[in-house]
Amino acid sequence: MKKFLKKLALFCTPFFILLIIGFNLDILKVFKSYDNYYDNDNLVALNRTLVSTKIFKKNNASENYNAFIFGSSRSQAFKAKSWKKYLPENASVFHYDGYTENLYGIYKKIEFLDSQHINLEHALIVIDRSTLIGTEKRDTHHQINPIVFNDVSAVKFYWVNLKASLNPRLVISYIDYSLFKTYRSYMKNHIRRYKYPDTYTPISNDIYYDYDKLIAEDSLAYYKHMSSKFYKRPITNYKKADVSTEEIKLLKAIETILEKHKTSYKIVVSPLYDQIPLEKEQLELLKRVFKPNSVYNFSGDNELTRPISNFYEQSHYRPVVANKILDSIY
Repeated sequence: MKKFLKKLALFCTPFFILLIIGFNLDILKVFKSYDNYYDNDNLVALNRTLVSTKIFKKNNASENYNAFIFGSSRSQAFKAKSWKKYLPENASVFHYDGYTENLYGIYKKIEFLDSQHINLEHALIVIDRSTLIGTEKRDTHHQINPIVFNDVSAVKFYWVNLKASLNPRLVISYIDYSLFKTYRSYMKNHIRRYKYPDTYTPISNDIYYDYDKLIAEDSLAYYKHMSSKFYKRPITNYKKADVSTEEIKLLKAIETILEKHKTSYKIVVSPLYDQIPLEKEQLELLKRVFKPNSVYNFSGDNELTRPISNFYEQSHYRPVVANKILDSIY
């Protein structure tokens, strides 16, 4: 028996060593709590839903959030201070976005807030074609939901994050850059590289991208450098986004919670560089499920999607665009 236990201990030792390394480094900021989740120059991309949920839970008692922005990183064009201008004085805004957020993710956030008895007085829901067809939960370390959402076991959640945290190239890149502050080619896809670090508002949870500083510094140089990031339009060979049964179910579930809270809400279909219009069936569904005068479609070929200067690259539009949208819908 002693022999067996000794062999078992030897066999398990490497695993426990890795566990200790993963927990103590906590590169993805999963295992510990932090006052600031975006310090240390924000070297590594984090699970935005997880971090946002932790920030919300940390601050809600003092902030009494009652106004929420939902969506993917594209929703970050809408800033809390800009939206707040159109809301009552008592509005306390929190930006609750997720990495490549889909419809399922938006629903789970709204369901979570409802379960916490949060007063959902105001909501700004920012979507697009890809958001609406995303009706399933994801389990990558960037996208897996926090345990408090009750759709993943603690074992799976921590296992997914531990595996990602112990990626050898990530660990080596993180330690190397932390020590020497020098970006090396092997760090690509692991360490974020930028001239100016993104900045984060600790209360509203907005992100201010470094792109804005680069554009302000020299817009011509910026767009010349980014020219390869803008493909030729129009796009004609895109796949049709069919409405699914699960999509209808999730939209109705969201509407039920919003109606329960008597939420004042706006649903914005993003103006994207690809100029692909939202499917007629999807738009009709949105107006059928929600209040028709609360759904605003800015997709397709229009004055917001034509200028390249309205975009950082082919995927994200700028706050100047979001401000024009807010002016038009309020």
